[in-house]
Amino acid sequence: MSSTISLPSCSCCHRHIMPNDKCVKFNCPNCGEDLIWRCQSCREAARNYTCSSCNVLGP
Repeated sequence: MSSTISLPSCSCCHRHIMPNDKCVKFNCPNCGEDLIWRCQSCREAARNYTCSSCNVLGP
């Protein structure tokens, strides 16, 4: 029996987000379709993310 775990990745730096990481997730503020994940490092540095559904650029 094999099971795989799919970890989310940061929408800015694309690093995997581990279960105990301080991160945020939210729906795209423009279209509401894409789920945006941001790691603590990218949030603190205010790095931009891009929605894969509507291509909006956010801080």
